[in-house]
Amino acid sequence: MDLVELDKALAVKLQTTLALPTLHERETTWQAVPFKQWRALADRVAAYAIDRGLPILGVNGSQGSGKSTLARELVMCLERQGKSAAAVSLDDFYLTRAEREGLAKTVHPLAQTRGVPGTHDTAWMARVFAQVTAANGAPVTLRLPEFSKGLDDRAGEHEVTVEVLVVEGWCLGVREQSETALLEPVNALEADDDSAGEWRGWVNRNIRQHYQPLWSHFAFWLHLRAPGFAEVFAWRQQQEQSLPASQRMSSAALQRFIQHYERLTLWQWEDEPLEPGLTAKLDTGHQIVQIR
Repeated sequence: MDLVELDKALAVKLQTTLALPTLHERETTWQAVPFKQWRALADRVAAYAIDRGLPILGVNGSQGSGKSTLARELVMCLERQGKSAAAVSLDDFYLTRAEREGLAKTVHPLAQTRGVPGTHDTAWMARVFAQVTAANGAPVTLRLPEFSKGLDDRAGEHEVTVEVLVVEGWCLGVREQSETALLEPVNALEADDDSAGEWRGWVNRNIRQHYQPLWSHFAFWLHLRAPGFAEVFAWRQQQEQSLPASQRMSSAALQRFIQHYERLTLWQWEDEPLEPGLTAKLDTGHQIVQIR
């Protein structure tokens, strides 16, 4: 989609009553923006959020889909339109390495690997989301964690004061699967290391008990839909190159790592996306090809 088609599709989908400058007027300020489609999308959604008084926005998408980029664009657009905002990743709420090592001993060895539901500090998430919801659009100060993927451990925390919080994550908004869906493994990792289905059953219970209740705090959803799982691996491989050489995974290690995410990534593509919100379908170059 070119920018004109995208902007028209967004205007129809969102039907925001908050007036925006024309696309041409906005585009003249985007010369240094690498993904102009993200800026056009963020402009429209920010206007919608302000118009409707929405305090928490969710950005969902597979690894490497552009969630962090879009979340940053949303924060920039919200602030430019007069709202204090910040973005936080679901990844920042990962349990510490020591806590996950404990899960590997008490639950299942696969629980040591960060990523799936059950490896986040959901109590911390619940406190943050409840604070923003209770503030009802007024500025609120939040204590947020920070996670280092290179170190595979929590790296600290910081405070932000916001009126709108943008949350992004690969399994943000995920819902539990049926027991029948858990029976067959989806890849070699599950077949070899979780043949009895104990790990995926534990993940599913965590979704039902600790994650799904959190999604009620979200006022609007942005779903980024990758073309396929092959692209997810390729995009995640590109991300790995941004880390210091000493902290990068080998191709074989990354292939194994990404399999931890495969089941729920495929399930989210199959399941109905949470509403209200919109889905942006992407091509292999991260260009938006459809809005629905």
